[in-house]
Amino acid sequence: MYLAKIRQGQEIRYVLRQSYFDRRRDCFVYRQIFDLGPRPDDYIEHTGQWSPSFDEKLEEAVARAEPGRMAAVQLEQLLWRFFTTAEQERLNRHSRRQPVKLMPFTAEDEERLRREIHLFDRRRLYGLRYGAVDQTRIGRLPKKLCRPLFGQCRDEREFYFAEQEKVLRPLEYRTYVFAVFDLQRFFDQSFARFLPQALDQDVMADRLIDEICRLNGDEGFWGEVREQGSLHPHLQRYLVMFFDHGYPPRAFIDDFARDFINRHRQFRWPEWRPEDATEVAAIFGRTLEELRSMPTRDLARLFRQKAKELHPDAGGDHERFVQLNEVYERVKKRFG
Repeated sequence: MYLAKIRQGQEIRYVLRQSYFDRRRDCFVYRQIFDLGPRPDDYIEHTGQWSPSFDEKLEEAVARAEPGRMAAVQLEQLLWRFFTTAEQERLNRHSRRQPVKLMPFTAEDEERLRREIHLFDRRRLYGLRYGAVDQTRIGRLPKKLCRPLFGQCRDEREFYFAEQEKVLRPLEYRTYVFAVFDLQRFFDQSFARFLPQALDQDVMADRLIDEICRLNGDEGFWGEVREQGSLHPHLQRYLVMFFDHGYPPRAFIDDFARDFINRHRQFRWPEWRPEDATEVAAIFGRTLEELRSMPTRDLARLFRQKAKELHPDAGGDHERFVQLNEVYERVKKRFG
């Protein structure tokens, strides 16, 4: 269950919704549990005691939706932001939170990862976790970071990301959008990986609009076929992030310090392990020895051929496509 924040003109309404799997559509969708209107606080009784109470009809609706959980505890989590500071402090003092048990990533989790988690979701997780502009190493994203997204419909997932993106500062918005839509791949300049503000912003804007339109009609992303002609509200915030905000001003001393640090950086990516040969052969369909003796031009031609086969837009597997890009970069650096 989650709290949806719906904007209707100048008004904002809050609705409790619940994700569930629709077998007919073969995807996760949502059902509406309770309309809280523009003031969820109206359904909270601030008694002055250590724990607030909730409207009886609201508790009954939540209890019917999730009979195995205590409705009051569920509502405390969902409506936490509407509690007073004193109530939050009292609840924190008396909470008995159990330590989180880290479970291993199982074969079932691997299948859910492949089936449920879209490449755009991974890009956002990667960008938020590491603040990385360059997405070529997205294949190294820890799989456990995707686990909170399991079992969520697209609507719940987008509200989840909207909440996570609140940690970004306005001056970071445009760089974040550049990263998560992987606009870097449309530019040949070497500095595109770390200095997007030096690129042609008009070209960048055109590529962004193309990518948003493509994602807007991506059935694999939404879980169902969408009618074309209107941009989904969940994607509109990325246009606002990009067009309503600019890059932070750069100072000479910052550039000098960054250049000095990079020149003296001791970090090196790990050397190839023996199993890398198997990984390369599985991705490219060629042995490591064949790739070792292949001219750079032929290697690039083979990469483009495999990229067309594995690209998600052509019906390929996006996990394998990400792996292909990462392995190609590693092969180029070692053998190119």
